[in-house]
Amino acid sequence: MLKKLLLAAIVLASASAEARHRAVPLKDPPPLTVPLGVAEADVARAIIFAGATRQWKVTDRKPGDIVLEYAPREFSVTVDVKYDAHTVNISYVGSKNMEYEQENGMAVIHPNYNRWVNNLAHDIDSQLTISSVK
Repeated sequence: MLKKLLLAAIVLASASAEARHRAVPLKDPPPLTVPLGVAEADVARAIIFAGATRQWKVTDRKPGDIVLEYAPREFSVTVDVKYDAHTVNISYVGSKNMEYEQENGMAVIHPNYNRWVNNLAHDIDSQLTISSVK
């Protein structure tokens, strides 16, 4: 019985350590190109609409700069979306419970971050395309 408990404790400790080490390099999406003819105000609307469809909330907004937060369950991430009539750039601002740290000079984070921001970028790009055909 003691051997089974000891083995179970080792397995749990190993699984816990593995979960902590599954952080991946933080990769913000590449800049998005705004299609010709899309006004800067339409770019802002595309960012906000795309974010809202995936439950990203606007936490700050200035001309050319929208801060979005995504907070499912006990996690949260915040990104800064800088934009103009030519490009949209999404960059990491902060997070909670996402295993963010610097390892050997490289930012690492839970892999969901990369998936979430890539989905956001894809949706913004789709909205920009829709805006360009109006």
